[in-house]
Amino acid sequence: MDPLHWHSSRDRDAYAETFLATIDTIADAARAGRWPDVFAALDAARSDGTTFHPNVWRISGSSGFTPLHQAAWHGAPVEVVRELVRRGAWRTLRAANGQDAASIARQRGHEEIVPDLQPPPPPQDLQFSVLDGHLLGLIEARVRPALGIKLRYPQAAVVHEAGTIWYPVPGMYGGFVFKAIPDGVEAESWVRVVGGSGQRHVISRNGCHLVEEGFV
Repeated sequence: MDPLHWHSSRDRDAYAETFLATIDTIADAARAGRWPDVFAALDAARSDGTTFHPNVWRISGSSGFTPLHQAAWHGAPVEVVRELVRRGAWRTLRAANGQDAASIARQRGHEEIVPDLQPPPPPQDLQFSVLDGHLLGLIEARVRPALGIKLRYPQAAVVHEAGTIWYPVPGMYGGFVFKAIPDGVEAESWVRVVGGSGQRHVISRNGCHLVEEGFV
């Protein structure tokens, strides 16, 4: 699976049963602290030959925890934390409670793993909370009222950690690609079945601005 893929829908019926089964296996193992089982599930080949990345959460779950959040909660061995990060786990990703993995570990008293969970420092002068609001507004403007699915919205801090994120929206026949730029996020979006539906926006603390349209 593409490590830059964000699972947008919170509705389980938007996904194939085989995909949900593997996601649930990863989530169950991480919640129980069974790290060999987590890595075995992540390494299980899908039908297209790709494997799963660690930035997955139980679809429709209330916590929004990935394996890295669970590792922080349990105080997993530092080798586990480092392996998840090596595989591309997003340290900046905030769970439903608003905490990233480092904050969870610190709150739980697992100070020994906090340094490996610490997110990279944000670019100077970027206000991620402001950017998040603009991202949400853009997505809503592009998918509503045509779609009624529940979404987990992307986070600008994660875009900057990952560099690029693909955010497909079930039922949209397309989606968004978010790219980190020095002063915010660039967003490309399209609907594959609608010619000329492509739009490119630049999102900064000053707002969301359409800079190109009509492609794709």
